[in-house]
Amino acid sequence: MRKKQRRALVVLTAVLVVTTAAVVAAVKWPRRAPPVLAPSCGGATVKGIDVSYYQGTVQWRRVRKAGVVFSFVRVSDGATLADPRFAANWRDAKAAGVLRGAYQYFRPNENPEAQADLLIAALKKDRGDLPPVLDIETSGGVKPAVLAERAQRWLERVRDALHVEPIVYTAPLLWRDLAGSGREFGKQPLWVAHYTDGCPLVPAPWTAWHFWQYSDRGEVHGIDTPVDLNLFAGTYEELEHFARRTRIAYD
Repeated sequence: MRKKQRRALVVLTAVLVVTTAAVVAAVKWPRRAPPVLAPSCGGATVKGIDVSYYQGTVQWRRVRKAGVVFSFVRVSDGATLADPRFAANWRDAKAAGVLRGAYQYFRPNENPEAQADLLIAALKKDRGDLPPVLDIETSGGVKPAVLAERAQRWLERVRDALHVEPIVYTAPLLWRDLAGSGREFGKQPLWVAHYTDGCPLVPAPWTAWHFWQYSDRGEVHGIDTPVDLNLFAGTYEELEHFARRTRIAYD
Protein backbone atom coordinates (compact mmCIF):
# COMPACT_ATOMS: atom_id res chain seq x y z
CA MET A 1 0.00 0.00 0.00
CA ARG A 2 2.81 2.44 0.92
CA LYS A 3 4.60 1.87 -2.40
CA LYS A 4 1.35 2.47 -4.28
CA GLN A 5 0.69 5.60 -2.25
CA ARG A 6 4.19 6.93 -2.94
CA ARG A 7 3.83 6.13 -6.61
CA ALA A 8 0.47 7.91 -6.75
CA LEU A 9 1.95 10.92 -4.92
CA VAL A 10 4.80 11.14 -7.42
CA VAL A 11 2.36 11.02 -10.36
CA LEU A 12 0.12 13.66 -8.77
CA THR A 13 3.10 15.95 -8.13
CA ALA A 14 4.26 15.61 -11.73
CA VAL A 15 0.78 16.48 -13.01
CA LEU A 16 0.65 19.57 -10.80
CA VAL A 17 4.08 20.73 -11.99
CA VAL A 18 3.13 20.34 -15.67
CA THR A 19 -0.21 22.08 -15.15
CA THR A 20 1.38 24.97 -13.27
CA ALA A 21 4.01 25.42 -15.98
CA ALA A 22 1.31 25.49 -18.65
CA VAL A 23 -0.67 28.12 -16.76
CA VAL A 24 2.42 30.29 -16.27
CA ALA A 25 3.32 29.97 -19.94
CA ALA A 26 -0.21 30.96 -20.95
CA VAL A 27 -0.03 34.06 -18.75
CA LYS A 28 3.45 35.11 -19.91
CA TRP A 29 2.99 34.23 -23.55
CA PRO A 30 -0.75 34.46 -24.41
CA ARG A 31 -1.78 33.04 -27.73
CA ARG A 32 -2.30 35.69 -30.37
CA ALA A 33 -5.61 35.73 -32.14
CA PRO A 34 -5.43 34.59 -35.75
CA PRO A 35 -5.12 37.48 -38.21
CA VAL A 36 -8.32 38.90 -39.63
CA LEU A 37 -8.41 38.10 -43.33
CA ALA A 38 -9.93 40.53 -45.78
CA PRO A 39 -13.15 39.07 -47.19
CA SER A 40 -13.79 38.95 -50.91
CA CYS A 41 -16.91 40.16 -52.66
CA GLY A 42 -15.56 39.89 -56.18
CA GLY A 43 -13.63 42.59 -57.94
CA ALA A 44 -10.49 44.42 -56.94
CA THR A 45 -10.08 46.04 -53.53
CA VAL A 46 -7.32 47.90 -51.72
CA LYS A 47 -6.64 47.95 -47.99
CA GLY A 48 -7.10 50.76 -45.53
CA ILE A 49 -7.58 51.53 -41.85
CA ASP A 50 -9.12 54.24 -39.69
CA VAL A 51 -7.45 55.64 -36.61
CA SER A 52 -7.92 57.96 -33.66
CA TYR A 53 -6.04 58.62 -30.45
CA TYR A 54 -7.10 55.17 -29.27
CA GLN A 55 -4.33 53.71 -31.47
CA GLY A 56 -1.66 55.79 -29.72
CA THR A 57 1.48 56.61 -31.70
CA VAL A 58 1.24 55.04 -35.15
CA GLN A 59 4.41 54.14 -37.04
CA TRP A 60 3.04 55.10 -40.43
CA ARG A 61 5.97 53.94 -42.55
CA ARG A 62 5.57 50.43 -41.14
CA VAL A 63 1.84 50.67 -41.76
CA ARG A 64 2.44 51.55 -45.41
CA LYS A 65 4.92 48.70 -45.81
CA ALA A 66 2.24 46.36 -44.43
CA GLY A 67 0.12 47.10 -47.51
CA VAL A 68 -2.18 49.81 -46.14
CA VAL A 69 -2.72 52.45 -48.82
CA PHE A 70 -5.38 54.68 -47.29
CA SER A 71 -6.58 55.78 -43.87
CA PHE A 72 -9.38 57.80 -42.39
CA VAL A 73 -8.16 59.89 -39.44
CA ARG A 74 -10.47 61.17 -36.73
CA VAL A 75 -10.68 64.94 -36.30
CA SER A 76 -12.99 65.03 -33.32
CA ASP A 77 -15.88 63.59 -31.37
CA GLY A 78 -18.53 66.25 -31.92
CA ALA A 79 -17.85 69.95 -31.59
CA THR A 80 -15.83 69.96 -28.37
CA LEU A 81 -13.62 66.86 -28.16
CA ALA A 82 -10.82 67.38 -30.67
CA ASP A 83 -8.73 64.26 -31.25
CA PRO A 84 -5.28 64.91 -29.73
CA ARG A 85 -3.56 62.65 -32.28
CA PHE A 86 -5.11 64.14 -35.42
CA ALA A 87 -2.32 66.55 -36.36
CA ALA A 88 0.43 63.95 -35.90
CA ASN A 89 -1.49 61.23 -37.73
CA TRP A 90 -2.40 63.60 -40.58
CA ARG A 91 1.21 64.73 -41.03
CA ASP A 92 2.89 61.36 -40.61
CA ALA A 93 0.47 59.40 -42.79
CA LYS A 94 1.13 61.85 -45.62
CA ALA A 95 4.90 61.51 -45.17
CA ALA A 96 4.56 57.73 -45.40
CA GLY A 97 2.59 57.89 -48.65
CA VAL A 98 -0.78 56.84 -47.19
CA LEU A 99 -3.83 58.49 -48.79
CA ARG A 100 -5.79 60.35 -46.11
CA GLY A 101 -9.35 61.34 -45.37
CA ALA A 102 -10.61 63.01 -42.20
CA TYR A 103 -13.66 61.81 -40.29
CA GLN A 104 -15.75 63.33 -37.54
CA TYR A 105 -17.90 61.40 -35.07
CA PHE A 106 -21.22 63.20 -35.46
CA ARG A 107 -23.20 64.21 -32.39
CA PRO A 108 -26.78 64.87 -33.59
CA ASN A 109 -27.64 66.63 -30.33
CA GLU A 110 -24.91 69.24 -30.93
CA ASN A 111 -24.87 72.13 -33.38
CA PRO A 112 -24.02 70.69 -36.82
CA GLU A 113 -22.42 73.91 -38.08
CA ALA A 114 -20.10 74.06 -35.06
CA GLN A 115 -19.05 70.48 -35.69
CA ALA A 116 -18.52 71.11 -39.40
CA ASP A 117 -16.52 74.27 -38.69
CA LEU A 118 -14.13 72.34 -36.44
CA LEU A 119 -13.42 69.87 -39.25
CA ILE A 120 -13.12 72.64 -41.84
CA ALA A 121 -10.60 74.50 -39.70
CA ALA A 122 -8.54 71.32 -39.22
CA LEU A 123 -8.36 70.87 -43.02
CA LYS A 124 -7.80 74.51 -43.93
CA LYS A 125 -4.14 74.10 -44.85
CA ASP A 126 -4.24 70.48 -46.02
CA ARG A 127 -7.54 69.01 -47.21
CA GLY A 128 -6.04 65.56 -47.54
CA ASP A 129 -6.54 63.13 -50.40
CA LEU A 130 -9.98 61.60 -49.78
CA PRO A 131 -13.28 63.35 -49.01
CA PRO A 132 -14.09 64.08 -45.36
CA VAL A 133 -16.49 61.74 -43.59
CA LEU A 134 -19.65 62.27 -41.56
CA ASP A 135 -19.62 59.39 -39.06
CA ILE A 136 -23.23 58.62 -38.07
CA GLU A 137 -23.44 56.02 -35.31
CA THR A 138 -25.70 57.47 -32.63
CA SER A 139 -29.03 59.28 -32.46
CA GLY A 140 -28.01 61.59 -29.63
CA GLY A 141 -31.58 61.25 -28.39
CA VAL A 142 -33.09 63.09 -31.37
CA LYS A 143 -35.74 61.79 -33.76
CA PRO A 144 -34.73 60.45 -37.20
CA ALA A 145 -36.13 63.47 -39.03
CA VAL A 146 -34.14 65.84 -36.82
CA LEU A 147 -30.95 63.78 -37.24
CA ALA A 148 -31.38 63.74 -41.02
CA GLU A 149 -31.94 67.51 -41.15
CA ARG A 150 -28.89 68.25 -38.98
CA ALA A 151 -26.70 65.83 -40.91
CA GLN A 152 -27.71 67.55 -44.14
CA ARG A 153 -26.71 70.89 -42.63
CA TRP A 154 -23.28 69.43 -41.80
CA LEU A 155 -22.90 68.07 -45.33
CA GLU A 156 -23.88 71.39 -46.91
CA ARG A 157 -21.47 73.33 -44.69
CA VAL A 158 -18.52 71.05 -45.48
CA ARG A 159 -19.39 70.81 -49.17
CA ASP A 160 -19.52 74.57 -49.59
CA ALA A 161 -16.33 75.22 -47.62
CA LEU A 162 -14.10 72.47 -49.00
CA HIS A 163 -15.65 72.00 -52.47
CA VAL A 164 -15.91 68.25 -52.07
CA GLU A 165 -18.72 65.73 -51.73
CA PRO A 166 -18.42 64.20 -48.23
CA ILE A 167 -18.70 60.51 -47.44
CA VAL A 168 -21.28 59.13 -45.02
CA TYR A 169 -20.24 56.36 -42.61
CA THR A 170 -22.89 54.21 -40.98
CA ALA A 171 -23.97 50.65 -40.23
CA PRO A 172 -26.79 49.00 -42.20
CA LEU A 173 -28.76 47.77 -39.20
CA LEU A 174 -28.60 51.18 -37.51
CA TRP A 175 -29.30 53.46 -40.43
CA ARG A 176 -33.09 53.25 -40.64
CA ASP A 177 -33.49 53.70 -36.89
CA LEU A 178 -31.15 56.69 -36.93
CA ALA A 179 -32.17 58.55 -40.08
CA GLY A 180 -35.46 57.06 -41.25
CA SER A 181 -35.67 56.54 -45.00
CA GLY A 182 -32.67 58.83 -45.56
CA ARG A 183 -33.50 59.25 -49.25
CA GLU A 184 -31.67 62.58 -49.38
CA PHE A 185 -28.36 60.88 -48.55
CA GLY A 186 -28.27 58.66 -51.62
CA LYS A 187 -25.83 60.87 -53.58
CA GLN A 188 -23.18 60.69 -50.85
CA PRO A 189 -20.47 58.05 -51.20
CA LEU A 190 -21.09 55.29 -48.66
CA TRP A 191 -18.63 53.90 -46.12
CA VAL A 192 -20.46 50.99 -44.54
CA ALA A 193 -19.55 49.21 -41.31
CA HIS A 194 -20.56 45.56 -41.35
CA TYR A 195 -18.50 42.85 -39.66
CA THR A 196 -19.30 39.74 -41.64
CA ASP A 197 -17.54 36.96 -43.53
CA GLY A 198 -19.80 37.61 -46.48
CA CYS A 199 -20.45 40.79 -48.41
CA PRO A 200 -21.78 43.77 -46.46
CA LEU A 201 -25.41 44.79 -46.41
CA VAL A 202 -26.00 48.10 -48.14
CA PRO A 203 -28.74 50.19 -46.52
CA ALA A 204 -31.23 52.11 -48.65
CA PRO A 205 -31.06 54.57 -50.32
CA TRP A 206 -27.60 53.39 -51.42
CA THR A 207 -27.14 50.58 -53.89
CA ALA A 208 -23.39 50.02 -53.51
CA TRP A 209 -20.55 50.75 -51.10
CA HIS A 210 -17.35 52.65 -51.80
CA PHE A 211 -15.62 51.79 -48.52
CA TRP A 212 -16.29 48.87 -46.20
CA GLN A 213 -15.16 48.60 -42.60
CA TYR A 214 -15.13 44.84 -42.10
CA SER A 215 -13.42 44.45 -38.72
CA ASP A 216 -12.66 46.40 -35.55
CA ARG A 217 -10.00 44.01 -34.27
CA GLY A 218 -7.35 44.10 -36.94
CA GLU A 219 -3.62 43.81 -36.39
CA VAL A 220 -1.32 45.96 -38.50
CA HIS A 221 2.45 46.32 -38.25
CA GLY A 222 3.24 49.72 -36.80
CA ILE A 223 0.15 49.86 -34.56
CA ASP A 224 0.23 48.40 -31.05
CA THR A 225 -3.55 48.21 -30.53
CA PRO A 226 -6.45 46.64 -32.44
CA VAL A 227 -7.45 48.81 -35.38
CA ASP A 228 -10.41 49.05 -37.75
CA LEU A 229 -9.82 47.42 -41.14
CA ASN A 230 -11.32 48.74 -44.36
CA LEU A 231 -11.50 48.05 -48.06
CA PHE A 232 -12.08 50.32 -51.03
CA ALA A 233 -14.13 48.85 -53.85
CA GLY A 234 -11.62 49.16 -56.65
CA THR A 235 -7.96 49.36 -57.56
CA TYR A 236 -5.50 51.92 -56.24
CA GLU A 237 -5.83 53.86 -59.50
CA GLU A 238 -9.61 53.85 -59.11
CA LEU A 239 -9.23 55.11 -55.54
CA GLU A 240 -7.15 58.03 -56.81
CA HIS A 241 -9.76 58.67 -59.52
CA PHE A 242 -12.53 58.58 -56.90
CA ALA A 243 -10.69 61.22 -54.86
CA ARG A 244 -10.30 63.47 -57.93
CA ARG A 245 -13.89 62.97 -59.11
CA THR A 246 -15.47 63.93 -55.80
CA ARG A 247 -13.58 67.23 -55.97
CA ILE A 248 -13.74 68.10 -59.68
CA ALA A 249 -17.54 68.03 -59.58
CA TYR A 250 -17.56 70.84 -57.02
CA ASP A 251 -14.47 72.91 -57.89
